[in-house]
Amino acid sequence: METETALVAAYQLDGKGGGTLLSVRQLREAWVDPERPLWMHLDFRHEDVHTYLEEIAGLDEAPIEALLEEDTRPRVAKFRNGAVSTLRGINLNPGAAPEDLISLRIWSAPNRLITLRRRPLKSVGDVRERIDDGSGALSISDLLAWLTEALVDKVGDVAHQLDDRLGELEEDQLSDREIDPDDLSRLRRSLITLRRFMGPQRDCLDQIAHGPSWYDEDTKVSIRESANQLSRYVEDFHAMQERALILQEQLFSEHNERLNQRMYMLAIVTTVFLPLSFLTGLLGINVGGIPGANSPYGFVVFLAITALVGGWVMWLLKRKHWW
Repeated sequence: METETALVAAYQLDGKGGGTLLSVRQLREAWVDPERPLWMHLDFRHEDVHTYLEEIAGLDEAPIEALLEEDTRPRVAKFRNGAVSTLRGINLNPGAAPEDLISLRIWSAPNRLITLRRRPLKSVGDVRERIDDGSGALSISDLLAWLTEALVDKVGDVAHQLDDRLGELEEDQLSDREIDPDDLSRLRRSLITLRRFMGPQRDCLDQIAHGPSWYDEDTKVSIRESANQLSRYVEDFHAMQERALILQEQLFSEHNERLNQRMYMLAIVTTVFLPLSFLTGLLGINVGGIPGANSPYGFVVFLAITALVGGWVMWLLKRKHWW
């Protein structure tokens, strides 16, 4: 959902799985109290994002720069009062490709969580729905675990979809059905991009799982499990890359084989007709003394000779196992 301000949503968790949606004024008042568990979700495309990060959250310049970097890869950076994590989520917006990932920047501190995004992220929406239903996170560290789990679950959904699509292409290849090379190329591009970002993201989750002291043990265990799950998906992406490469090599080999067969048949036809072309060219010259020129049987005799020569050439090729 598009907003006219950087604030997408702000919650104060109630410790029972639910939370209260806060206005900007309520958020300012609540942030002063360090004991209140608060989550602030921002869209950093808006210029007033600095107002929320500097004036309300009171962050230093260094973490703000880390949160607002234009080009990012998955990483974890620790600062004096908290930690910045940059993760990637699957873009499930209409018309988007799976490999078009969305960056989610996270600031975590005791009883505080700030997330920033450029485009809507379905994983964050799912976590918000659980809080609205009263079945969400119990604490800020638990909320971070929920977010990482939601991000990894969406990666798993895409991994299963790509695996199914690759299986269909392999089945088409075994059944001698025509395969569009562009479909295979798009699938390989998706796998390359996902593996490129999900590999470092797995390492980031490992670092988060060994994070600050304000993360409770259940949170660390949950994030560690998400990291293990993502590690399996990365391995699946690698295996699918290998399968896609083998499939592409098979398609290339079959294409070359068909081309070689056609060239071989053309070579056979050329070899058979080469002596016949020589005879027709020799007897077609406009000079005197051409045998059979004045005989009514000359054409028939010539046809018989060409048939014999053609048959002899085909027999010779067959005998030498060239055909």
